[in-house]
Amino acid sequence: MITIEEVSTQIEKYGVQTVILAGTDPSGVQRGKRVSVPYFLKCYADGVNFSSYIMTTTTMDEVLPGVFDTGVPDVRGIPDLTSFRIAPWEDDTAICLMDWHYPDGRPHPLCPRGELKSQVARLRGRGYSELFSLELEFYLFRTPLATVRAGGWATIEPSQKDIHCYSVIEGFHWESVVSQIRASFGEQIEGCMPEWGPGQFEINLYRSDAISMADTAVIFKIAVKEIAAKAGFSATFMAKWHEDHTGSSGHIHQSLRDAETGGSVFYDEARPHRMSRLFESYTAGQLQLFRPLILLFAPNQNSYKRFQPDSFAGSTQTWGIDNRTVTYRVINTSESRCRLETRVGGADVNPYLAFAGCIGAGLWGIDQDLSLPPPGTGNCYNIIGVVTAPRSLEEAARELADSATAREAVSPAVLDNLVRIALWESDLFKTKVTDLERRRYFEMA
Repeated sequence: MITIEEVSTQIEKYGVQTVILAGTDPSGVQRGKRVSVPYFLKCYADGVNFSSYIMTTTTMDEVLPGVFDTGVPDVRGIPDLTSFRIAPWEDDTAICLMDWHYPDGRPHPLCPRGELKSQVARLRGRGYSELFSLELEFYLFRTPLATVRAGGWATIEPSQKDIHCYSVIEGFHWESVVSQIRASFGEQIEGCMPEWGPGQFEINLYRSDAISMADTAVIFKIAVKEIAAKAGFSATFMAKWHEDHTGSSGHIHQSLRDAETGGSVFYDEARPHRMSRLFESYTAGQLQLFRPLILLFAPNQNSYKRFQPDSFAGSTQTWGIDNRTVTYRVINTSESRCRLETRVGGADVNPYLAFAGCIGAGLWGIDQDLSLPPPGTGNCYNIIGVVTAPRSLEEAARELADSATAREAVSPAVLDNLVRIALWESDLFKTKVTDLERRRYFEMA
Protein backbone atom coordinates (compact mmCIF):
# COMPACT_ATOMS: atom_id res chain seq x y z
CA MET A 1 0.00 0.00 0.00
CA ILE A 2 1.35 3.41 -0.99
CA THR A 3 0.77 6.29 1.42
CA ILE A 4 0.13 9.92 0.58
CA GLU A 5 3.41 10.72 2.29
CA GLU A 6 5.29 8.52 -0.19
CA VAL A 7 3.42 10.14 -3.08
CA SER A 8 4.25 13.60 -1.72
CA THR A 9 7.92 12.62 -1.64
CA GLN A 10 7.79 11.75 -5.36
CA ILE A 11 5.98 14.99 -6.12
CA GLU A 12 8.69 17.00 -4.41
CA LYS A 13 11.57 14.97 -5.84
CA TYR A 14 10.44 15.37 -9.46
CA GLY A 15 9.08 18.91 -9.16
CA VAL A 16 5.55 17.88 -10.12
CA GLN A 17 3.20 20.79 -10.75
CA THR A 18 0.26 18.98 -12.34
CA VAL A 19 -1.43 15.65 -11.61
CA ILE A 20 -3.56 14.00 -14.28
CA LEU A 21 -6.50 12.21 -12.66
CA ALA A 22 -7.77 9.61 -15.16
CA GLY A 23 -10.41 6.91 -15.09
CA THR A 24 -11.42 4.50 -17.84
CA ASP A 25 -15.05 4.58 -18.91
CA PRO A 26 -16.85 1.46 -20.23
CA SER A 27 -16.01 2.43 -23.83
CA GLY A 28 -12.31 2.55 -22.98
CA VAL A 29 -11.95 6.35 -23.11
CA GLN A 30 -9.79 7.98 -20.43
CA ARG A 31 -11.90 10.54 -18.58
CA GLY A 32 -10.32 12.88 -16.09
CA LYS A 33 -9.08 16.23 -14.94
CA ARG A 34 -5.71 17.94 -14.64
CA VAL A 35 -5.32 19.35 -11.16
CA SER A 36 -2.71 21.29 -9.26
CA VAL A 37 -0.65 19.52 -6.63
CA PRO A 38 -2.29 21.39 -3.71
CA TYR A 39 -5.74 20.35 -4.93
CA PHE A 40 -4.63 16.75 -5.51
CA LEU A 41 -3.40 16.55 -1.91
CA LYS A 42 -6.84 17.73 -0.78
CA CYS A 43 -9.00 15.55 -3.03
CA TYR A 44 -7.10 12.26 -3.17
CA ALA A 45 -9.12 10.65 -0.37
CA ASP A 46 -12.65 11.73 -1.32
CA GLY A 47 -12.17 12.08 -5.06
CA VAL A 48 -13.58 14.46 -7.67
CA ASN A 49 -17.01 14.53 -9.29
CA PHE A 50 -17.97 14.06 -12.93
CA SER A 51 -21.27 13.92 -14.78
CA SER A 52 -22.49 10.32 -14.69
CA TYR A 53 -23.34 10.26 -18.40
CA ILE A 54 -19.73 9.13 -18.96
CA MET A 55 -20.64 5.71 -17.56
CA THR A 56 -23.03 4.99 -20.43
CA THR A 57 -21.68 6.95 -23.39
CA THR A 58 -19.74 6.21 -26.57
CA THR A 59 -16.23 7.19 -27.63
CA MET A 60 -17.78 10.36 -29.13
CA ASP A 61 -19.69 11.42 -25.99
CA GLU A 62 -23.22 10.93 -27.32
CA VAL A 63 -25.86 11.05 -24.58
CA LEU A 64 -27.82 7.84 -25.07
CA PRO A 65 -31.63 7.66 -24.79
CA GLY A 66 -32.88 7.52 -21.21
CA VAL A 67 -29.84 9.16 -19.64
CA PHE A 68 -31.61 12.47 -19.04
CA ASP A 69 -34.41 10.55 -17.32
CA THR A 70 -31.95 9.80 -14.52
CA GLY A 71 -31.36 13.50 -13.85
CA VAL A 72 -27.68 12.86 -14.70
CA PRO A 73 -26.30 12.87 -11.13
CA ASP A 74 -22.64 12.86 -10.24
CA VAL A 75 -20.24 9.96 -10.39
CA ARG A 76 -17.09 10.26 -8.31
CA GLY A 77 -13.59 9.31 -9.35
CA ILE A 78 -11.48 8.28 -6.37
CA PRO A 79 -7.71 8.14 -7.01
CA ASP A 80 -5.91 4.88 -6.32
CA LEU A 81 -2.49 5.88 -5.01
CA THR A 82 -1.00 2.54 -6.04
CA SER A 83 -1.31 3.73 -9.66
CA PHE A 84 0.46 7.07 -9.10
CA ARG A 85 3.51 7.57 -11.33
CA ILE A 86 5.56 10.32 -12.90
CA ALA A 87 4.59 11.10 -16.52
CA PRO A 88 7.98 11.96 -18.05
CA TRP A 89 6.49 12.57 -21.50
CA GLU A 90 4.92 15.76 -20.05
CA ASP A 91 6.72 18.51 -18.18
CA ASP A 92 6.46 18.44 -14.37
CA THR A 93 3.49 16.09 -14.50
CA ALA A 94 2.32 12.92 -12.78
CA ILE A 95 -0.67 10.67 -13.41
CA CYS A 96 -2.95 8.80 -11.02
CA LEU A 97 -5.77 6.48 -12.02
CA MET A 98 -9.23 6.51 -10.49
CA ASP A 99 -12.01 4.06 -9.68
CA TRP A 100 -15.59 5.16 -10.25
CA HIS A 101 -17.89 5.43 -7.22
CA TYR A 102 -21.27 6.85 -6.32
CA PRO A 103 -21.08 10.19 -4.48
CA ASP A 104 -21.79 8.38 -1.19
CA GLY A 105 -18.64 6.30 -1.68
CA ARG A 106 -20.17 3.02 -2.91
CA PRO A 107 -18.31 1.41 -5.84
CA HIS A 108 -20.05 2.06 -9.15
CA PRO A 109 -21.24 -1.20 -10.76
CA LEU A 110 -20.21 -0.05 -14.26
CA CYS A 111 -16.59 0.75 -13.37
CA PRO A 112 -14.29 -1.34 -15.65
CA ARG A 113 -11.40 -1.22 -13.18
CA GLY A 114 -13.81 -2.23 -10.42
CA GLU A 115 -14.96 -5.25 -12.43
CA LEU A 116 -11.37 -6.39 -12.87
CA LYS A 117 -10.76 -5.94 -9.13
CA SER A 118 -13.79 -8.15 -8.46
CA GLN A 119 -12.48 -10.88 -10.76
CA VAL A 120 -9.03 -10.71 -9.16
CA ALA A 121 -10.66 -11.01 -5.74
CA ARG A 122 -12.32 -14.22 -6.93
CA LEU A 123 -8.89 -15.60 -7.82
CA ARG A 124 -7.46 -14.58 -4.47
CA GLY A 125 -10.38 -16.24 -2.69
CA ARG A 126 -9.39 -19.55 -4.32
CA GLY A 127 -5.75 -19.24 -3.32
CA TYR A 128 -4.40 -18.11 -6.70
CA SER A 129 -2.39 -15.15 -7.86
CA GLU A 130 -2.12 -14.12 -11.48
CA LEU A 131 0.42 -12.82 -13.96
CA PHE A 132 -0.74 -10.89 -17.01
CA SER A 133 1.07 -9.32 -19.93
CA LEU A 134 -0.27 -7.37 -22.89
CA GLU A 135 1.22 -7.06 -26.38
CA LEU A 136 0.05 -3.84 -28.00
CA GLU A 137 0.44 -2.99 -31.67
CA PHE A 138 0.03 0.53 -33.01
CA TYR A 139 0.78 2.59 -36.10
CA LEU A 140 2.94 5.70 -36.29
CA PHE A 141 2.28 8.22 -39.06
CA ARG A 142 4.19 11.23 -40.25
CA THR A 143 0.88 13.04 -40.63
CA PRO A 144 0.72 15.61 -37.79
CA LEU A 145 -2.05 14.94 -35.31
CA ALA A 146 -3.30 18.51 -35.81
CA THR A 147 -4.10 17.62 -39.43
CA VAL A 148 -6.09 14.58 -38.31
CA ARG A 149 -7.94 16.54 -35.61
CA ALA A 150 -8.90 19.16 -38.19
CA GLY A 151 -10.70 16.50 -40.22
CA GLY A 152 -7.90 15.05 -42.32
CA TRP A 153 -8.75 11.40 -41.67
CA ALA A 154 -9.09 10.58 -45.38
CA THR A 155 -5.66 11.98 -46.25
CA ILE A 156 -3.58 9.89 -43.83
CA GLU A 157 -0.90 7.95 -45.66
CA PRO A 158 1.30 5.08 -44.42
CA SER A 159 4.73 6.12 -43.25
CA GLN A 160 6.44 4.08 -45.97
CA LYS A 161 5.47 1.79 -48.82
CA ASP A 162 7.01 -1.46 -47.62
CA ILE A 163 6.75 -3.80 -44.65
CA HIS A 164 9.89 -4.68 -42.68
CA CYS A 165 8.78 -6.78 -39.72
CA TYR A 166 11.48 -7.13 -37.02
CA SER A 167 13.86 -5.02 -39.12
CA VAL A 168 16.54 -3.27 -37.07
CA ILE A 169 17.01 -0.70 -39.84
CA GLU A 170 13.27 0.03 -39.92
CA GLY A 171 13.33 0.58 -36.18
CA PHE A 172 16.15 3.10 -36.60
CA HIS A 173 13.95 5.44 -38.65
CA TRP A 174 11.52 5.80 -35.72
CA GLU A 175 14.00 5.62 -32.87
CA SER A 176 13.63 9.29 -31.95
CA VAL A 177 10.01 8.62 -31.00
CA VAL A 178 10.13 5.00 -29.88
CA SER A 179 13.12 5.58 -27.60
CA GLN A 180 11.08 8.17 -25.70
CA ILE A 181 8.31 5.62 -25.26
CA ARG A 182 10.72 3.02 -23.92
CA ALA A 183 12.39 5.53 -21.60
CA SER A 184 9.02 6.54 -20.16
CA PHE A 185 8.31 2.99 -18.98
CA GLY A 186 11.75 1.54 -18.27
CA GLU A 187 11.65 -2.10 -17.20
CA GLN A 188 7.89 -2.28 -17.76
CA ILE A 189 8.60 -2.60 -21.48
CA GLU A 190 9.90 -6.04 -22.44
CA GLY A 191 10.58 -5.60 -26.12
CA CYS A 192 9.85 -3.36 -29.09
CA MET A 193 10.02 -3.99 -32.83
CA PRO A 194 8.54 -2.99 -36.19
CA GLU A 195 5.51 -5.12 -37.02
CA TRP A 196 3.74 -6.44 -40.09
CA GLY A 197 2.43 -3.10 -41.34
CA PRO A 198 4.10 0.04 -42.72
CA GLY A 199 4.82 2.20 -39.67
CA GLN A 200 3.40 -0.42 -37.29
CA PHE A 201 5.15 -1.29 -34.02
CA GLU A 202 4.59 -3.83 -31.29
CA ILE A 203 5.61 -3.22 -27.70
CA ASN A 204 5.37 -6.01 -25.13
CA LEU A 205 4.63 -4.94 -21.58
CA TYR A 206 6.46 -6.95 -18.94
CA ARG A 207 4.25 -9.21 -16.84
CA SER A 208 2.68 -8.15 -13.55
CA ASP A 209 -0.56 -8.70 -11.67
CA ALA A 210 -3.68 -8.06 -13.73
CA ILE A 211 -4.63 -4.66 -12.29
CA SER A 212 -1.10 -3.27 -12.54
CA MET A 213 -0.81 -4.55 -16.11
CA ALA A 214 -4.12 -2.95 -17.13
CA ASP A 215 -3.07 0.30 -15.45
CA THR A 216 0.23 0.29 -17.34
CA ALA A 217 -1.52 -0.42 -20.64
CA VAL A 218 -3.93 2.48 -20.16
CA ILE A 219 -1.14 4.92 -19.33
CA PHE A 220 1.05 3.49 -22.12
CA LYS A 221 -1.57 4.33 -24.75
CA ILE A 222 -1.85 7.89 -23.44
CA ALA A 223 1.94 8.27 -23.54
CA VAL A 224 2.34 6.89 -27.07
CA LYS A 225 -0.24 9.29 -28.49
CA GLU A 226 1.20 12.29 -26.69
CA ILE A 227 4.84 11.51 -27.52
CA ALA A 228 3.94 11.05 -31.19
CA ALA A 229 1.97 14.31 -31.25
CA LYS A 230 4.81 16.28 -29.64
CA ALA A 231 7.16 14.95 -32.35
CA GLY A 232 4.82 16.20 -35.08
CA PHE A 233 3.47 12.71 -35.85
CA SER A 234 0.30 10.83 -34.99
CA ALA A 235 -0.39 7.36 -33.58
CA THR A 236 -3.38 5.06 -33.54
CA PHE A 237 -4.42 1.91 -31.70
CA MET A 238 -7.38 1.30 -34.02
CA ALA A 239 -7.95 -2.39 -34.60
CA LYS A 240 -7.93 -1.88 -38.39
CA TRP A 241 -6.91 1.60 -39.55
CA HIS A 242 -7.04 0.79 -43.28
CA GLU A 243 -8.47 -2.07 -45.34
CA ASP A 244 -5.16 -2.52 -47.20
CA HIS A 245 -3.01 -2.88 -44.09
CA THR A 246 -2.77 -5.37 -41.27
CA GLY A 247 -4.75 -4.82 -38.10
CA SER A 248 -3.32 -4.03 -34.67
CA SER A 249 -3.62 -6.70 -32.01
CA GLY A 250 -3.77 -6.65 -28.23
CA HIS A 251 -2.76 -10.20 -27.27
CA ILE A 252 -3.19 -11.10 -23.60
CA HIS A 253 -0.78 -13.49 -21.87
CA GLN A 254 -1.93 -14.93 -18.55
CA SER A 255 -0.96 -17.55 -16.00
CA LEU A 256 -2.17 -18.52 -12.55
CA ARG A 257 0.12 -19.20 -9.59
CA ASP A 258 -0.24 -20.61 -6.13
CA ALA A 259 -0.66 -17.51 -4.00
CA GLU A 260 1.51 -18.90 -1.20
CA THR A 261 4.34 -20.63 -3.06
CA GLY A 262 4.32 -18.69 -6.32
CA GLY A 263 4.51 -21.96 -8.27
CA SER A 264 2.58 -22.42 -11.48
CA VAL A 265 -0.82 -24.12 -11.18
CA PHE A 266 -0.99 -24.33 -14.99
CA TYR A 267 1.98 -26.64 -15.55
CA ASP A 268 1.93 -30.42 -15.06
CA GLU A 269 4.72 -32.42 -16.66
CA ALA A 270 2.78 -35.66 -16.30
CA ARG A 271 -0.38 -34.61 -18.15
CA PRO A 272 -1.08 -34.25 -21.88
CA HIS A 273 0.51 -31.11 -23.33
CA ARG A 274 2.03 -30.48 -19.87
CA MET A 275 -1.24 -28.75 -18.95
CA SER A 276 -2.67 -29.17 -15.48
CA ARG A 277 -6.33 -30.08 -15.21
CA LEU A 278 -6.98 -26.57 -13.92
CA PHE A 279 -5.20 -25.02 -16.92
CA GLU A 280 -7.23 -27.17 -19.29
CA SER A 281 -10.53 -26.10 -17.73
CA TYR A 282 -9.44 -22.44 -17.58
CA THR A 283 -8.64 -22.51 -21.29
CA ALA A 284 -11.83 -24.44 -22.12
CA GLY A 285 -13.91 -21.79 -20.36
CA GLN A 286 -12.52 -19.07 -22.60
CA LEU A 287 -12.90 -21.31 -25.63
CA GLN A 288 -16.58 -21.96 -24.94
CA LEU A 289 -17.33 -18.30 -24.26
CA PHE A 290 -15.44 -17.15 -27.35
CA ARG A 291 -18.46 -15.68 -29.12
CA PRO A 292 -20.64 -14.62 -26.16
CA LEU A 293 -17.86 -12.53 -24.59
CA ILE A 294 -16.16 -11.29 -27.74
CA LEU A 295 -17.56 -7.78 -27.17
CA LEU A 296 -15.07 -7.43 -24.29
CA PHE A 297 -12.21 -8.02 -26.74
CA ALA A 298 -13.63 -6.31 -29.83
CA PRO A 299 -15.55 -3.32 -28.46
CA ASN A 300 -15.91 -1.11 -31.54
CA GLN A 301 -17.50 -1.20 -34.97
CA ASN A 302 -14.04 -1.13 -36.49
CA SER A 303 -12.84 -4.08 -34.37
CA TYR A 304 -14.57 -6.66 -36.55
CA LYS A 305 -12.73 -5.60 -39.71
CA ARG A 306 -9.55 -6.98 -38.14
CA PHE A 307 -10.96 -10.53 -38.17
CA GLN A 308 -9.63 -11.79 -41.48
CA PRO A 309 -8.27 -15.23 -42.51
CA ASP A 310 -4.49 -15.63 -42.38
CA SER A 311 -4.15 -12.34 -40.53
CA PHE A 312 -2.69 -13.34 -37.11
CA ALA A 313 -5.99 -12.20 -35.56
CA GLY A 314 -7.70 -14.71 -33.25
CA SER A 315 -10.94 -15.00 -35.20
CA THR A 316 -11.91 -18.67 -34.75
CA GLN A 317 -13.02 -20.87 -31.86
CA THR A 318 -9.72 -22.75 -31.75
CA TRP A 319 -6.86 -23.56 -29.41
CA GLY A 320 -3.44 -25.08 -29.96
CA ILE A 321 0.12 -25.48 -28.71
CA ASP A 322 2.41 -22.62 -29.78
CA ASN A 323 0.27 -22.02 -32.86
CA ARG A 324 -0.33 -18.43 -33.98
CA THR A 325 -3.27 -19.36 -36.22
CA VAL A 326 -5.49 -20.22 -33.22
CA THR A 327 -7.28 -17.87 -30.86
CA TYR A 328 -6.13 -19.53 -27.62
CA ARG A 329 -2.42 -20.29 -27.87
CA VAL A 330 -0.88 -22.41 -25.11
CA ILE A 331 2.82 -21.94 -24.37
CA ASN A 332 4.02 -24.96 -22.38
CA THR A 333 7.81 -25.07 -22.78
CA SER A 334 8.52 -24.86 -19.03
CA GLU A 335 6.86 -24.24 -15.69
CA SER A 336 8.10 -20.66 -15.52
CA ARG A 337 6.87 -19.84 -19.03
CA CYS A 338 3.64 -21.87 -19.04
CA ARG A 339 0.77 -19.58 -19.96
CA LEU A 340 -2.23 -18.92 -22.17
CA GLU A 341 -2.16 -16.28 -24.89
CA THR A 342 -5.63 -15.00 -25.76
CA ARG A 343 -5.29 -13.60 -29.28
CA VAL A 344 -8.81 -12.39 -30.02
CA GLY A 345 -8.37 -8.82 -28.79
CA GLY A 346 -7.32 -5.85 -30.86
CA ALA A 347 -5.21 -2.93 -29.68
CA ASP A 348 -8.47 -1.06 -29.07
CA VAL A 349 -9.40 -3.25 -26.09
CA ASN A 350 -10.38 -1.78 -22.76
CA PRO A 351 -7.76 -3.79 -20.81
CA TYR A 352 -9.77 -3.86 -17.59
CA LEU A 353 -12.77 -5.48 -19.26
CA ALA A 354 -10.70 -7.78 -21.48
CA PHE A 355 -8.70 -9.07 -18.50
CA ALA A 356 -11.91 -9.44 -16.50
CA GLY A 357 -13.34 -11.47 -19.37
CA CYS A 358 -10.30 -13.75 -19.42
CA ILE A 359 -10.46 -14.42 -15.68
CA GLY A 360 -14.24 -14.69 -15.53
CA ALA A 361 -14.45 -17.14 -18.42
CA GLY A 362 -11.47 -19.10 -17.09
CA LEU A 363 -12.99 -19.47 -13.62
CA TRP A 364 -16.32 -20.43 -15.17
CA GLY A 365 -14.52 -23.19 -17.07
CA ILE A 366 -12.86 -24.38 -13.84
CA ASP A 367 -16.20 -24.41 -12.02
CA GLN A 368 -17.74 -26.45 -14.84
CA ASP A 369 -14.72 -28.79 -14.91
CA LEU A 370 -14.57 -28.36 -18.68
CA SER A 371 -12.31 -30.38 -20.95
CA LEU A 372 -10.67 -29.32 -24.18
CA PRO A 373 -11.09 -30.87 -27.62
CA PRO A 374 -7.89 -31.94 -29.40
CA PRO A 375 -5.62 -28.98 -30.17
CA GLY A 376 -5.61 -27.46 -33.62
CA THR A 377 -2.53 -27.96 -35.78
CA GLY A 378 -1.30 -26.34 -38.96
CA ASN A 379 -3.33 -23.46 -40.37
CA CYS A 380 -6.42 -23.41 -38.19
CA TYR A 381 -8.07 -20.67 -40.22
CA ASN A 382 -8.78 -23.42 -42.76
CA ILE A 383 -10.54 -25.92 -40.48
CA ILE A 384 -13.78 -27.00 -42.15
CA GLY A 385 -16.81 -25.93 -40.13
CA VAL A 386 -14.81 -23.92 -37.58
CA VAL A 387 -16.82 -21.42 -35.54
CA THR A 388 -15.77 -17.88 -36.45
CA ALA A 389 -16.00 -14.52 -34.73
CA PRO A 390 -19.09 -12.37 -35.27
CA ARG A 391 -18.90 -10.28 -38.42
CA SER A 392 -20.14 -7.06 -36.86
CA LEU A 393 -20.55 -5.14 -33.62
CA GLU A 394 -24.30 -5.71 -33.76
CA GLU A 395 -23.93 -9.47 -34.13
CA ALA A 396 -21.54 -9.58 -31.18
CA ALA A 397 -23.81 -7.44 -29.02
CA ARG A 398 -26.90 -9.54 -29.75
CA GLU A 399 -25.01 -12.75 -29.02
CA LEU A 400 -23.95 -11.37 -25.65
CA ALA A 401 -27.46 -10.08 -24.94
CA ASP A 402 -28.83 -13.60 -25.45
CA SER A 403 -26.19 -15.38 -23.34
CA ALA A 404 -27.10 -16.32 -19.79
CA THR A 405 -23.81 -18.19 -19.48
CA ALA A 406 -21.76 -15.03 -20.07
CA ARG A 407 -23.53 -13.49 -17.08
CA GLU A 408 -22.25 -16.30 -14.90
CA ALA A 409 -18.70 -15.25 -15.76
CA VAL A 410 -18.84 -11.43 -15.79
CA SER A 411 -21.09 -8.93 -14.01
CA PRO A 412 -24.50 -8.72 -15.75
CA ALA A 413 -24.61 -4.95 -15.12
CA VAL A 414 -21.29 -4.47 -16.93
CA LEU A 415 -22.33 -6.68 -19.84
CA ASP A 416 -25.79 -5.13 -20.25
CA ASN A 417 -24.24 -1.66 -20.37
CA LEU A 418 -21.78 -2.75 -23.05
CA VAL A 419 -24.61 -4.25 -25.12
CA ARG A 420 -26.60 -1.03 -24.87
CA ILE A 421 -23.67 1.11 -26.00
CA ALA A 422 -22.74 -1.30 -28.80
CA LEU A 423 -26.26 -1.50 -30.25
CA TRP A 424 -26.55 2.30 -30.21
CA GLU A 425 -23.20 2.59 -31.98
CA SER A 426 -24.16 -0.05 -34.52
CA ASP A 427 -27.41 1.74 -35.34
CA LEU A 428 -25.48 4.99 -35.83
CA PHE A 429 -23.27 3.41 -38.49
CA LYS A 430 -26.33 2.13 -40.35
CA THR A 431 -27.46 5.70 -41.01
CA LYS A 432 -24.13 7.12 -42.22
CA VAL A 433 -23.07 7.34 -45.86
CA THR A 434 -19.40 6.38 -46.29
CA ASP A 435 -16.71 7.38 -48.77
CA LEU A 436 -16.80 3.81 -50.09
CA GLU A 437 -20.48 4.16 -50.96
CA ARG A 438 -19.86 7.44 -52.75
CA ARG A 439 -16.98 5.85 -54.65
CA ARG A 440 -19.07 2.88 -55.77
CA TYR A 441 -22.44 4.51 -56.45
CA PHE A 442 -22.03 8.26 -57.09
CA GLU A 443 -21.50 7.78 -60.82
CA MET A 444 -22.61 4.23 -61.50
CA ALA A 445 -25.94 4.04 -59.68
